[in-house]
Amino acid sequence: MLHILKRKIQTVRILLGRRHCGFAKRYASWIDYLHTDKESFVPYTSIPYIRKENDVKIFAYYLTQFHAIPENDKAYGKGFTEWTNVAACTPQYIGHEQPKIPYDMGFYNLLMPGVMERQAQMAQDYGVYGWCFYYYWFSGHKVLEKPLEYFLKSNINIHFHLCWANENWSKLWDGGDKDVIFEQKYNTGDAYIFFNDILPYLKDNRYERIENKPILMIYRPDQMNIEYFTNFIQTLQTEAKKNGFDGLYITESGLCEDNPTEIGLQARTEFKPQGMWMAGKKVVCGGLSRNVRTNVYDIEEYILKKKYISDEQFPIYKCCFPSWDNSPRKAYSGGYCFLMNAKLFKEWLIGCIRWTQSNHDSEHQYVYINAWNEWAEGAMLEPTTRRGYESLQVVKDAIEETRI
Repeated sequence: MLHILKRKIQTVRILLGRRHCGFAKRYASWIDYLHTDKESFVPYTSIPYIRKENDVKIFAYYLTQFHAIPENDKAYGKGFTEWTNVAACTPQYIGHEQPKIPYDMGFYNLLMPGVMERQAQMAQDYGVYGWCFYYYWFSGHKVLEKPLEYFLKSNINIHFHLCWANENWSKLWDGGDKDVIFEQKYNTGDAYIFFNDILPYLKDNRYERIENKPILMIYRPDQMNIEYFTNFIQTLQTEAKKNGFDGLYITESGLCEDNPTEIGLQARTEFKPQGMWMAGKKVVCGGLSRNVRTNVYDIEEYILKKKYISDEQFPIYKCCFPSWDNSPRKAYSGGYCFLMNAKLFKEWLIGCIRWTQSNHDSEHQYVYINAWNEWAEGAMLEPTTRRGYESLQVVKDAIEETRI
């Protein structure tokens, strides 16, 4: 009996070895293709975008995480930036394009002169009208503010506005209450301090305004109880009028389920992929590690059938993304990867533009893209070594092809 058992074990080992060998060959072949194929690389445009009066205004969310700060040094190790996770990412299944490596400016540091200038030049050459900067503010304590301060003092010619990222800053990148680096507290008198801190930005000539109302996005109104929130935004509106504006044009991200106009806001600015975690068809991918927990979804039908369009009883600004894959941050803690390509991105962006043209007057024709540089979430317009300027080219083409 013992020799029979040994023979069976040997047979299983042979079969497993053959299966592993086949898998290894497929993986090696794919990795070789991933690193050598240049057919999908899109070069820099030879015909820069020239804005026309009726073009929609494309804003891209902009992350200021790309420089070292003491808080991140303490939480993650000295020198940590977003690039740390981006560079360390590996493919989680055959066909998974990771890591994504930056092209043109490489692994840049936002505190280095010339970086934001080059970013703005690319944005202008491809039709990105402005950036929506995340503003990290915790009851008067500012974080990742130095790139914004650099921008404010510069002559960089691009429009912008702020998005107050008012949630806990946690090591899990989810705004939750575990492994919190900075807790978001709401203290009495915060509204006055907050307004005075953002006032230099609001007064800047590049700051985007609607009818003399600077645009301010508040990411999570639902983090404040309604009485506090109402008083907070009323204070902001009062202070804005004292400083020569006709108030603020305040929007929220869609993370709040309420009708924004019923809680004193002017509109909703979408923040995709919020609201679409189960929008597509889940794809089963053979993982390279049993510990991988990335959820992969095919969202082709979501885009082609325009499931991102819904009837709302309040003003809303549409948003899409060129790609989404946050496995650099959350491969082992339940990340998401939405299968995308340039064709689908273009289809989605054109759909958002045409909807905007049909539903907003010229003063309110904004479309948002997530994001300019969310590299650790795989959502970026910036060029990569594999795809070149592909996503930026889509933006330029979509604007030009939808001109009225």
